[in-house]
Amino acid sequence: MEMEKILQQATGKVDSAELFRIKSKTIPVNFEVNRLKSIDIAESEGQALRIINQGRIGFASLSGSSLESEEDTETMVEQALATSEFGATAAFDFPEKNEVGPTTNSNLPEKVKIFDPKIVEKSIEEMVKIGEEILVKIKDFDRRLRSDVTIVKDISEIEYSNSRGGSFSYAKTAIAYSLMIQQVEDQDILMIESSQAAAQDKLEVEELVSEAIENFKWGEKVASLESGKMPVIFTPKAVLTLILPLIIGLNGKMVWEKVSPLAEQQNKKLWSEQLSLYSEGLIDFALGSAPFDDEGVEMRRYPLVEEGEIKNFYYDLQTAGLAGVESTGNGLREGISSPPGPGITNLVMKVGTIPFPEMVKDIKEGIIIDQVLGLGQGNIISGAFSNNVQLGFKVENGKIVGRVKDVMIAGNALEELKNIVALGDRSEWVGGRFKFPHLYLKSLSVSTKV
Repeated sequence: MEMEKILQQATGKVDSAELFRIKSKTIPVNFEVNRLKSIDIAESEGQALRIINQGRIGFASLSGSSLESEEDTETMVEQALATSEFGATAAFDFPEKNEVGPTTNSNLPEKVKIFDPKIVEKSIEEMVKIGEEILVKIKDFDRRLRSDVTIVKDISEIEYSNSRGGSFSYAKTAIAYSLMIQQVEDQDILMIESSQAAAQDKLEVEELVSEAIENFKWGEKVASLESGKMPVIFTPKAVLTLILPLIIGLNGKMVWEKVSPLAEQQNKKLWSEQLSLYSEGLIDFALGSAPFDDEGVEMRRYPLVEEGEIKNFYYDLQTAGLAGVESTGNGLREGISSPPGPGITNLVMKVGTIPFPEMVKDIKEGIIIDQVLGLGQGNIISGAFSNNVQLGFKVENGKIVGRVKDVMIAGNALEELKNIVALGDRSEWVGGRFKFPHLYLKSLSVSTKV
């Protein structure tokens, strides 16, 4: 059934409504222990209806291939009506036509590039060859290593329409390469992970493999380490350990509910002046980019933290309405079965001026953190973290001397970020949505098992 007809059916019974529809196709090619393991094709589709009925919000969703029947549509409308009886009071209305505007008119300039036809055209055979190329490069380096590789591509089609005339539709692509290599000797396991992801087919196999091999070389030797406070460098992969509490604390819903410790801290100098973070939804070919968020608000570049000060929190329509501000274009859905909430599009940290090798040279004794286990452990809302180090390296007299084992880091990110010594002069994409440089802390608590 066409979206307009579904909306007409819904709006005959409610004040206003929106319909969100997504259809996706995902193809992963998996290699395990140096061999092709599986090739899968997963297709999914679903639609979600959100209504405002007598001032209250209702929500319902349907997934599967039988979404076109009138019976299914009527069931979804009735479910949304039923949930609205106990729903939250709406602090917003859906965007009007002139607020959203069309995105399918070929005469209009493209807001952001998120679709690459080369990804659509990339065959399974080509994906297999990429995986095999990665395996060959690792084998040429050291044939004793166990390698797991995944090459995956995704094509999604998104449609949105509401009863106030707002509508848009777009298609987006994604491709990702991931590599894990392992070396097992007696009771010692060295595990290295490397990955790339983007909405454009321009990932570099050589870069992926080089990173893994460099980390392997650093980690072949195990270095001893004593517990204590010491300088720590976080690689771009590991920076999220420190930034996750900020992501949660800057969430408009957490702020409105007075759960966030940052709720009353706007425009106060909290952290190092080197720290600046931006929510950027219009970066070409980044995985978090789109012309609009999932409720029809235009995405944009939004400063969250600048020079250590909180400039903005990020909001969806409902929490923005409650707070008496405008949505920041961060109304995102975690899946078709949940309504939009405040979410990060792409998170970008401003780079510094110090190259990574210079950071290393500056340390007499300390560590580099590349991978942690249990991201999000501890009291995240308060900023506290406590993580086992999955992959880390000891620095001694300005040189990387080996891998550390049985090491844990702990601290409070809201305090530690006051003590940034330097940020790297270049940043890297992590997971296709986070863009961070290396981050060098003056001192952090590091403990080792005896």
